Amino acid sequence: MATLEQLVEMLQRSKDGPPCSARQWETEVIPQTVNRYLEKFDLKGTYKREEPVNLDPALADRFFEAGLAMAADIGLFCPDTETIIKVSREEILQAVAEAPSSLDLGEGEDRITLTTRKPEDPVPPVFGGPLALAVPQDLYVPIVAGILACRQVRILQGPSLDTIFGRAIYSGTPFESIAAFQENRLRQEAVDQAGRPGIPSTSISSSTTAYGQMAGFPGQTSPANPSLAIILNPAELKVTYDSFHKATVAVGYNSYHFSGSPTIIGGYSGPAEGATLSSIATDLLQMPILGPQIPNTTVYDERYNSSTGRHGLWAMSVATQALARNTDLIVYKVVIQTAGPCTEEILYANAAGLLSLAASGVSMTIGCWSAGGTLSDHITPLEHRFCAEVFEAGAGLSLKAANELTLYALSKYEYDMRNQPLGKSIYECYDVASMEPTREWQEIYDRVAGDFSGRGISFSG
Repeated sequence: MATLEQLVEMLQRSKDGPPCSARQWETEVIPQTVNRYLEKFDLKGTYKREEPVNLDPALADRFFEAGLAMAADIGLFCPDTETIIKVSREEILQAVAEAPSSLDLGEGEDRITLTTRKPEDPVPPVFGGPLALAVPQDLYVPIVAGILACRQVRILQGPSLDTIFGRAIYSGTPFESIAAFQENRLRQEAVDQAGRPGIPSTSISSSTTAYGQMAGFPGQTSPANPSLAIILNPAELKVTYDSFHKATVAVGYNSYHFSGSPTIIGGYSGPAEGATLSSIATDLLQMPILGPQIPNTTVYDERYNSSTGRHGLWAMSVATQALARNTDLIVYKVVIQTAGPCTEEILYANAAGLLSLAASGVSMTIGCWSAGGTLSDHITPLEHRFCAEVFEAGAGLSLKAANELTLYALSKYEYDMRNQPLGKSIYECYDVASMEPTREWQEIYDRVAGDFSGRGISFSG
């Protein structure tokens, strides 16, 4: 994939590209271009309320062709230079063709293969966790070790630290570099405690800029077990110099990286159809510009800060199917929900998103977005175990069966998407000394797992 020479070429294009202001890009270029391609490919009004899992393969293919055409037309905006990085259709297709269709990660019993999947694929997708949500430093090790006790959590990402040595971590400062060393140390302690020495890992989660990754990456990656660098841009169809810094570190250490950005329903791209189109274009543009092994552009709905409403589920399903059916890329999406631990809603919402993605052909995800990522002590191992098991159990589901299960799950939590229950903190629903859930939280898990078991989704018990 990416080489240092390729990154230099794209950086030079950021210097020489067509000038554009951020305001012009956001309020004119994106909405006008999206609207033009929705009309050209007859994609307006294609959202179907009763099909949160897309059941029309031809529609996914049409979205792919529209996304490819739009990507070659629009390019990515670089706010650091206020220019547009342009790439041709041929460059996009070549980069997509050269991307790996599988990656071997980890060592020993924790070695895994990430592979391309197609809709209804019987090969299980890969679940990792626990995202980059902040946790108190004193809970970092027990939470991570508790999550890794579930062997179906196969990649370690995060969580992030909310403080270091009792001090806040300030973005873009040496605090981030110090946090990187602390996070590496705590991760290793948690991995050792869980008995998962070979588990593949992503790069630093506690740093929002490149400083943490540049400080922490040498301690994370090795030729035998290369790390996955996290490269997330602030919004769809943008790429920053910070992201180029991160890609350079990953490439320089002969490691891997994934890159993308959130695409927002109700944002620059407009309705669900527009966000879907931008998601596909953004994923495709990652390949020639940042050269990741894995593109990662997730769609969510700004009304709910969630991807588990009907519009978000549909958009994610179509975007996933578009890439899975028309490329051999390793497709990565994230399920975003806002309910918290010790609630049925967090389990049903994740099930809806994960089953939909698994059936649509996604290769991997990282979760869980406990309590919408807003509270540092609302993360527990139990919701991660549920997500890991549901995700793998979604392998081989037909799109029709996944749609029926998703509709059922929706009926359990969409009564008030704007006010999902935040649930209870880990102190309230776990014994933090033994890392065992309370009877209440375990009973909620058992009840929801039993519900899905009765509908054909198997759990290990």
